[in-house]
Formats: sequence, structure tokens, C-alpha cells
Amino acid sequence: MYLRGAFLSVALLASMGLALGMGSVSVPMDAILQEATALLSDEPSHTSISMILFDIRAPRILFAAMGGALLALTGLLMQTVSQNYLADPYILGVSSGASTGAVLCLVSGAAQFFAPYGVYAGAFLGAAVATAIVVRLAGSSGSPVKLVLMGMGISALFSAFTMLAIYGAKDEAQVRSAMFWLMGSLTGIQWSMVPVAAIMLLVAMLFIWLMRHELDLILLGRNEARHLGMPIRRMQQMIVMVSSLAVAVVVALSGIIGFVGLVVPHIARSLGESRHAVMLWFTALVGGVVMVWADAAARSMFSPEELPIGILTASFGAPVFMWIISRKYKDY
Repeated sequence: MYLRGAFLSVALLASMGLALGMGSVSVPMDAILQEATALLSDEPSHTSISMILFDIRAPRILFAAMGGALLALTGLLMQTVSQNYLADPYILGVSSGASTGAVLCLVSGAAQFFAPYGVYAGAFLGAAVATAIVVRLAGSSGSPVKLVLMGMGISALFSAFTMLAIYGAKDEAQVRSAMFWLMGSLTGIQWSMVPVAAIMLLVAMLFIWLMRHELDLILLGRNEARHLGMPIRRMQQMIVMVSSLAVAVVVALSGIIGFVGLVVPHIARSLGESRHAVMLWFTALVGGVVMVWADAAARSMFSPEELPIGILTASFGAPVFMWIISRKYKDY
């Protein structure tokens, strides 16, 4: 277990280092090391290579690693609370609410009025509204089936609102901006956004670590967990709130990026035990590696143009997911 964790940690660090050199401008490793040495020695470096590496690529690579870990951990929480390994971070409709809020800001012009935080504020507000509605409609029964079904209904409703907002937009540039944002992109990630993702990742990891035993009990079944004295309803609410906040952060800053939170927990389970104390680390590390390489591919495959990262994660994630399902349920 420790050896696999160490290997994944090295793989993540190596992936981040290699990704620095990938993009519309390819930077060889010796140039990266030279610029890094100059930066660490406090030598002033204002070259274009230095700006590309440390002002443009470094923050988005760090965010990609943390965003991938966040989506993967949220997927793990959703699969636990719903007792369904086919659940993903967007199953509660939080992403749909966030996308509706962001798109409304874009097409209404509020994003320019409240720049540069208009889109992010709209996404957070939409996510908060969707979460509140789901928690309210799910009631006090604590049924994971009811929670998931309510989430699916809210997701469909907010998706319809999003499409209606785009359909009613008058400005073609606003429509293109909204559609590109809905497909996911790390283009606009700056250093100021990295601490937000870092704090949310720390909160999510700390929550899973502190609640690791309770999360393991949920996997035994709702009735079994209640008989063992766990307040199942309160635990579900805590999971929903932490997951919703994590998804809102990622969606607000990078748009909708699918399949990472659905596939990565399956990969992590194949590497170790299903206990959350172990899954926490494996899921976060694998999620970071997957997102870093997805972002690097998005920047490099059609250089100098950049492909929305959501298209890549869906293109590769869907076949991997179908392969996992075909193996897991081959006897059905």
C-alpha cells in the first residue's frame, strides 16, 4: 500500500514537471531546469519562456492537480452516500446549478459589470440554490435513493434553464463564451485562484479523514449504520454540503469537467483497499495525475488551438468507464 502511494506521488510530481513543457510553445526540460534554478536563486528573469512557465502554465497545472483530486474525492463521497459505484460528483445537480448561474451572468452582461468575479459569483450562487433545493426536497428520511433521484431531477431542471438562457442570448460572443465554459477549460486559471482550490482540497481531505470510519459504515448499508449508532441523516447532510462546495469551486473556476469523478474512484479501488483511509490518498493522487495529463493534452493536441478539457475527459473517460463496467458486471 505504501509503495503504491509513493509511486503515485512520484508520478504526480513527474507529470506536473513534464506538463510544464507541453503546449503551443514546447519548452525542453533543460530550459525548464534553467528557469527554475534562476527563480529559486532570486535572479530576475523576465524572458518569454519564464512568463509562459511560471505565470501561465504553473498555476493551471497546480489547479489541474488539485481540481482533479477534488473531483475524484467528491466522486468517492457521492458513491459512498448513494451506495452506488456509478454515481459521480454531478449527481446532485450542483454542477447544473453552477452552470446556470454562470451562464446567466455571461449572457446577461453581469459578468462584465462585476468583473472579474461575476461568473464565479454566479456559479457559486447557482450551486448554493441547487444544493438547498435538493437537501430540502430529500426530506428527513435519509434514503440515498430519494437523494439521488431528487438530484437528478434538479440537474435536469437547471440544465433546461441553462439551455434556455443560451437560446435567448442576443450576443454571439456571449453564446460562444458560455458554450466554451460549459465544456470545461483551464485557460483562465491564475495564481489568485490556486489558494481557493488548495483550501477546498484541504477541507475535503480533512473531512474524509476525520469521517473515515463513518464513511466505511455507510458502505455496510443504511440500516446497519443506524443500528451501530451513526446519525445517518446528519452524516448525509454533511457529505452533501462538503461535496456541493467542492464541486461549486471546481465548476466556478474551470467549468464542467466530466468523468474524472466517476472513473478515478474505480481506478483507485483497483490499486488498494476500499477503506476510506486508504481510498482518500489513492483517489486524490490518481485524480491529480489524470487531470494534469488531460490539461496537457488539451493544450498540445491541436496546437496552437486549445481543446476544451471536458471534451477530452469525456472522450477517454467514457470508454474506460464502459470497460470497467463490462468487467465488473460480466456475469450479468
